[in-house]
Amino acid sequence: SLLSQMTALKCDIKRVLSITFPELESIMGIFTQTTLRLLTRFPSARALAQSNGHELTKVLQNESRGRNTPVKSNLLLEAAKSSIGTASPARELILRQKASILIHLEDYLKDITNTLIGFCQSAMEKEVRILTSIRGIGDKTAANFLIEMGGDIQKFENHNKLIALAGLDPSVYQSGKFQGHSRITKRDNRHLRRVIWLMATRVIQFNETFKAYYRKRVEDGLPYKKAVLATAHKLIRIIFALLNRRTLFCDQVNS
Repeated sequence: SLLSQMTALKCDIKRVLSITFPELESIMGIFTQTTLRLLTRFPSARALAQSNGHELTKVLQNESRGRNTPVKSNLLLEAAKSSIGTASPARELILRQKASILIHLEDYLKDITNTLIGFCQSAMEKEVRILTSIRGIGDKTAANFLIEMGGDIQKFENHNKLIALAGLDPSVYQSGKFQGHSRITKRDNRHLRRVIWLMATRVIQFNETFKAYYRKRVEDGLPYKKAVLATAHKLIRIIFALLNRRTLFCDQVNS
């Protein structure tokens, strides 16, 4: 729910900024803490251009811990003064509010995440340790996965049931006597699907076992997304086996 709210806010902020200060995105990331707090003070090119360099540098210094502050301050001022953005007090007010709300929700999300991780570490300590034994999966991701899949692997008859819950199973289409498979169903738990996709991309990056499997699927001719999806299926099969056997990940499990 929070992630959905934050996504909507980010879309609104980007839309308003495209009117009041379209050049900002090319200078710095819009949704960093530094930029969001900057927008609560200077919500348009007009507001920024009217500030003095010392005031802007001070704001950036407080938020970015002094990293490249003078250079970035000069770039921002130059961009603001030559901006094609439209001055609008109403939009500036809206942008201030939305940036403030997004900052608040990000802090709130961190608190909730830490609470959930604490819960998982106490209630599902063994399960978290099993998942994090797979290089590329951290405590936070492991906690999110366990929560979204319901915490108890025993309620799934097999790994295919878990894959179906995430909507990562292929949809079936039928015409007369012909039956085939097309894209994934994307049904049921989209949050679990997002976590599994994230885990798959991370293990491809950091785990040699899954990196080798991904490369093999690419060499077999699969495009990027399908190769990642195949790796995600393999990851779920292994996770299902590990949680049922209550064992840590090792090469023998994958052999």
